[in-house]
Amino acid sequence: MFFNEPLLTLPDPVHCELEIRFHALGRTDGSRMLHITFTLRDEHTRLRVISARDMSRRERSYYDQDR
Repeated sequence: MFFNEPLLTLPDPVHCELEIRFHALGRTDGSRMLHITFTLRDEHTRLRVISARDMSRRERSYYDQDR
């Protein structure tokens, strides 16, 4: 998903206590629409996935508008 276009990323200021978290909306190679929450580690050289799930209807609508 992270290598496919479009990829929308937004910071998650609500859950940023110890590290900055991000939300990403995108499509897999198989066209599955996912919402992934992640953080960057080791001086931004590693990505740690916190959660991954299918996009909600509202997220799909937002994603489709931004394309």
